[in-house]
Amino acid sequence: MDAAGPHAMIGDRLLCPGKVMRLTSPTITPSATPIRFRFDDREVEALPGETIAAALSAAEILAFRHTASGVPRGLWCGMGACWDCIVTVDGKAGQRACLVKAKAGMRVEGALPTAPAPLAEAPAEIAEHACDVLVVGAGPAGISAAIAAAHAGADVVVLDERAEAGGQYLKPLAPSHANASPDAQFRKGAALVEEARAAGIVIHHGATVWGGFAADEIAALVDGAAVTFRPKRLVLAPGAHERPVPVPGWTLPGVMTTGALQTLARAQRVSPAERVVIAGSGPLNLQLACELLAGGVQVAAVVEAAPKPGLGVWREMLTLARTAPDLAWDGLRYLATLKRAGVPVLWGATILGCEGSDRFTALHVATPDGERRIEAGVSALNMGFQPETGLARALGCAQRFSTEGPGAEIGRLETVTDEVGRSSIPGVFAIGDGAAIGGSRVALARGRLAGLAVARELGLSVAEDAAARRDLDQALAFQCALWRVFAAPAFDATAIADATVVCRCEEVTAGALRAAMGSDARTLAALKKQTRAGMGRCQGRMCGATMARLVGGNAEEAAFAAPRAPVRPIPAAALMRELPEGFDAPVIHDPVPTFWRSPAMPLAAENRACDVLVIGGGVLGLSTALYLAREGLDVLVADRSEPGLAASTANAGSLHVQLLSYDFGDKAEALGTAGPAAATLPLGPRSIELWKEIARDAGESCGIRTEGGLMLAETEAELAWLHGKTAVERGAGVENHVVGANELRDIAPYLTPRFLGAAFCPQEGQIDPLRGTAALLALAKRAGARVAGGVEVTGIARDGAGFKVATEGGTIRAGRVVVAAGPWSGRIAALAGVTLPVGGLVQQVIATEATAPIIPHLVAHAGRHLSFKQGPLGHLLIGGGWPGAYDAATGATRNRRESIEGNLWVAGHVVPAVAGLSVLRAWTGMNVHIDRAPILGEAPGCPGFFAAVTSSGYTLGPVAGRMTADAVLGREPVAPAFSIARFG
Repeated sequence: MDAAGPHAMIGDRLLCPGKVMRLTSPTITPSATPIRFRFDDREVEALPGETIAAALSAAEILAFRHTASGVPRGLWCGMGACWDCIVTVDGKAGQRACLVKAKAGMRVEGALPTAPAPLAEAPAEIAEHACDVLVVGAGPAGISAAIAAAHAGADVVVLDERAEAGGQYLKPLAPSHANASPDAQFRKGAALVEEARAAGIVIHHGATVWGGFAADEIAALVDGAAVTFRPKRLVLAPGAHERPVPVPGWTLPGVMTTGALQTLARAQRVSPAERVVIAGSGPLNLQLACELLAGGVQVAAVVEAAPKPGLGVWREMLTLARTAPDLAWDGLRYLATLKRAGVPVLWGATILGCEGSDRFTALHVATPDGERRIEAGVSALNMGFQPETGLARALGCAQRFSTEGPGAEIGRLETVTDEVGRSSIPGVFAIGDGAAIGGSRVALARGRLAGLAVARELGLSVAEDAAARRDLDQALAFQCALWRVFAAPAFDATAIADATVVCRCEEVTAGALRAAMGSDARTLAALKKQTRAGMGRCQGRMCGATMARLVGGNAEEAAFAAPRAPVRPIPAAALMRELPEGFDAPVIHDPVPTFWRSPAMPLAAENRACDVLVIGGGVLGLSTALYLAREGLDVLVADRSEPGLAASTANAGSLHVQLLSYDFGDKAEALGTAGPAAATLPLGPRSIELWKEIARDAGESCGIRTEGGLMLAETEAELAWLHGKTAVERGAGVENHVVGANELRDIAPYLTPRFLGAAFCPQEGQIDPLRGTAALLALAKRAGARVAGGVEVTGIARDGAGFKVATEGGTIRAGRVVVAAGPWSGRIAALAGVTLPVGGLVQQVIATEATAPIIPHLVAHAGRHLSFKQGPLGHLLIGGGWPGAYDAATGATRNRRESIEGNLWVAGHVVPAVAGLSVLRAWTGMNVHIDRAPILGEAPGCPGFFAAVTSSGYTLGPVAGRMTADAVLGREPVAPAFSIARFG
């Protein structure tokens, strides 16, 4: 055991528990008088210019907040990528303590506010800014590229999320301190920034790039205001983040990345504890240990995963000395310093876990000499890095799967580029560690080459730079040799204990992920939807790679979670822009199946024959299978992907009963002619009751709440229309009535007071579509239905009285076939010679961060596109039919910036509390487009072939499945209003 007493003499001073933990230095001194702010019920001292996290760390406050399950959390990445250190600042929720500067008198709280303060001003318009070159990221690569392009005559703008340029490697000293003798690293960073400013480059600090919708459409938040940048060339240099280290206890306060602790020590001049232990792999750990020692902190040990360098790496050592003698000398100096200080370097050691209850107390490691327990107040972990590729992927830049270098043993995506950084998307360059891990010198060289290449593409006269190419070659050789010296053991996902948290944001354990895999989730997408892993604020940055390895994903981009806009959480208020709503979402008449699918699987022997084949594993297909299997039929559900991965889990879970405004077409028409949609009115309440039965049978609530739905009227004309609409609905047996403004305020105090009234339908509500789909899948299997994923149907032909269905994995012989493939049903039916008038619509859903319960109802608007509710975990879910974009070549769907902005404006216009929340993600899904009534029953002229398609599919899935099952069983014919025969 390594332990220190309650008081430890370090350097020339005594560090005592409770004392402010600021590092000492003969040349670095505070530059201002301390200020004070309140954290919860405690007064905290801070220096002007330092972050909240630094001030709390200096006061030895490690737990900043508690999660939904009540466990404490503190600093992890220290650079704004993980969002684990969020606090409430002066009533503003979701503020990152590692980035927000401390100010005198501010109120910082670890809990969510009951009434969040607005995070930004809603814009009347969103500014557009054109420039020659836009650079995202002000680290070594980005600044180097910007300087090269600017010197050639280009108009260059740089966006960076931090308050100071330099990135992680060249980060400057915080304004809280002055440095009389900066080291070479500080000097290099300062010189680059000075050169950039002298070249006329505009650098926007604190700028968050939240979306890339095209090479010339980059959405950002600058000084709190939304701006759309329109560059002629785009250079992505967002840097990297440290990879996850999923060991027991890694979420404890006091466990953080090496980069986080180095930022505290090197830039902010604080330490969260008197005694620290550093573990992982790579020279950054050695550098941090020496910097802490120099500042007066005790380093208990440096735990290195790589074996101690010996004669076997002599060639690599020579390469290091030849290509970068200064860096090679630094490494030797670090080791010598640690040896003189008596700090053990434990080579070939493995991190077993972090101990502690409410904060870190000890690191448990395995060494070649046996296991050791190392006591300390803080542990810094680094097992390499992963590029920040989210923006490049959102733009469609090609990616490759890499297993080279530090952190790559877990696997990572890197952006495919040529030598100067050109990506697969014309006009887009990707450089530095944000494209591929290579270190600062590779980043500097590639940055310069990219800047020169950009200038040439803009038609500017630029000479070749042979020196930059030599620098790049040397830097690459150095980096490759360094990786071989610090070669960590392969990552073994099977070694992660079941109780270990994998997804920090949603608190999902390895055991929960394995349980989902045991229920046939075979891809990361399926794991996400069964467990919510990867759906939190960091969007999978801290868990995606681990999950991909757990599920054994292919070495390709599809194994990783798709990036969502916003690629970083963004204040909803900053994007609220009123847009015209007279749009019609474009109908896709023959949507191609999405480019993403589960790997094709050979058909199991038991899946080559069945009584009924259901094609499509969404809620309608699964409901049909459930009710058929309960009647003793042999049922097989075949899905080209995995059950429930399309619209069934891409929707927001609304349980609709009353008609929506677009069910009527032109509202000027008589309300009595609502058309096919009116015939569906009795189906909604029946289906919701079936959902409740499904939940009871599954033994869980499925998040079902039926506290009523409101359709709001803002004008006298809308109110009159609601009176007519509710009369139609009551005539069909649906309970619905109009309430006035005063009653509405009593029912829904969360609404803005501008509304004159609303239609209130008590039977409406919501369901958690992830839990509902999982429950339905489990019940169908329990009833005896078989479910096969990765089955692509390629042909349907008659086989006597039944059918012979060709798939990539073999032939299925079925007595009857039910097509329940949603918007792709027409494509499948055509294989059997049946025409189904089915198309698709791309629609979006937006999710905010969680907040206190405020909205019990399902909310819609009589005159605007809106569907609004609060999910069971506190997130606000915003939809309403705002359209997304569709790629006809691949079938992929994606967000449109204008739809996000307009949808958020309507939501904030209705519920003011939206302005105090951040948007976590927005996603799109392909919805069914039909004539608003279900298409069910046996196809005329094709006995035994049945259709099962409906709009409002999540609400009506169970009842439409019940009706389809009855039709297949010959019990009850489908009503003419819903029959496929109505199309002739």
